[in-house]
Amino acid sequence: MGASVSLLIFLVNIIYMLMCESSPAETANFNSTSTDDAAATATTVAAASTVAPLHNCTLSETSSTQLCVFPSYYSMFCILVLIGIILHGQNTFLQKVILLAAMVAFQIGSNYFFIRESMQCERYFSGVFPGGNPQFGLLGPSTLLLFVALSLTFLAFYMEKASKVLFIWKKEVESQKETASDIRRRNEALVYNILPPHVASHFLGNRKRQHEELYSQSYAEVGVLFASMPNFSEFYCEDDVNKQGLECLRFLNEVISDFDALLELPKFKEVIKIKTIGSTYMAASGLDPNFVATIKPSDPIEVRWKHLDVLIEFAMEMKKALTGINEQSFNHFVLKMGVNHGPITAGVIGARKPHYDIWGNTVNVASRMESTGRAGFIQVTEETTHILQHFGYIFEQRGLVSVKGKGQLMTYYLLGKSTTGANYPSGLPPFENSVMEPLKEVDEEKEEEIHEGQVNLDMDETNETEGLLKKEDVQNGVIVNPTVPSEEQENLL
Repeated sequence: MGASVSLLIFLVNIIYMLMCESSPAETANFNSTSTDDAAATATTVAAASTVAPLHNCTLSETSSTQLCVFPSYYSMFCILVLIGIILHGQNTFLQKVILLAAMVAFQIGSNYFFIRESMQCERYFSGVFPGGNPQFGLLGPSTLLLFVALSLTFLAFYMEKASKVLFIWKKEVESQKETASDIRRRNEALVYNILPPHVASHFLGNRKRQHEELYSQSYAEVGVLFASMPNFSEFYCEDDVNKQGLECLRFLNEVISDFDALLELPKFKEVIKIKTIGSTYMAASGLDPNFVATIKPSDPIEVRWKHLDVLIEFAMEMKKALTGINEQSFNHFVLKMGVNHGPITAGVIGARKPHYDIWGNTVNVASRMESTGRAGFIQVTEETTHILQHFGYIFEQRGLVSVKGKGQLMTYYLLGKSTTGANYPSGLPPFENSVMEPLKEVDEEKEEEIHEGQVNLDMDETNETEGLLKKEDVQNGVIVNPTVPSEEQENLL
């Protein structure tokens, strides 16, 4: 666009030159012998008459209004057009040089062939340099054009070079920005994988946070889940077949990854993975500050502990996922799980390798529910059953269990969930009137493998009737086991 404007202006310059050359000249001749007649002319002519011989130059009577009084202005105008072309950044160096050469050649040719006489007489008519050489009026503008053209050529060369360098730098900067943005996205994704979303947002959003600042939060109502594969220790072996244990770890990674994939489902957004310890998977619910802020103590149990119901559903989905893996890999792994609820303290520890964890008696009891439980079942405390009954879950009473640091605790096995209703203030309806979705139990063949040592379970082996459902023993959604564990059984636990 800029080059087109410059060319248009140059064409206007050419038109004016043609008009200058074709305009009629009403001239008055002056020679070396007619000084008396020169005194009778206008003031400008009288000034010119005092000069040395004028070489038969002619002066129009209306010279002050003629176009050709100062023809060198056309060369100056051409220089301005050349500068405009050089400063335009859209054209390449070769295009600029071609335009410069064409315009300079045309202008110099015009000076010598179209307005030659006017150029020679300009010095005399201007009165600035009286008595000068008429040839200087022709060579001066042409020489200036050549000098300016060469200077602008060098300027265009360095501008082109600088433009290329700046372009390369710009591309490098854009590439570095994209790389930095990609690294930042990966770092954020890594932080979100290591820490829960609300904790990661705290660390990434708070730029003024001190490096040594401790992040901690107390919660009053949290659900905690421990799930382990007790027979994985027997499965793991470092031999040539398993590539020194690599294949065993690959299988464990597949299992844990499938458990993690469940957390991506929208219905489990309230469940947060805490950590894995060997083959034990630890998760919790009710840790989202946004959810906690909306809960009031006066809210019903169905609202306050909805996240605990989601945690139990997550545990059931874990069992289904492991069953699918067993079918594909021809293994017989089972999950032993424990759930508890109550207050905890959560926080991030570590500077170089930050780790989010939770602490409290609630966590310890949940761990004991898992370690003292039975493979294929979810063991919970009596207090937890009182809450989960409002969501339609059915339990089997196991009996008193000796828990380290807590003494004797009455525990229950979670068997399934009723589909006829969820909210029963005084417990569940009778078992015979409800449709239950029981959790998968260990079949007789697996039980024999467990007793043979292929599956290492710390369970109560003496209670053979445990897990059988009797309609007459169901009371408010809890299957009461009249058999009280003996002293020997408690010691085994």
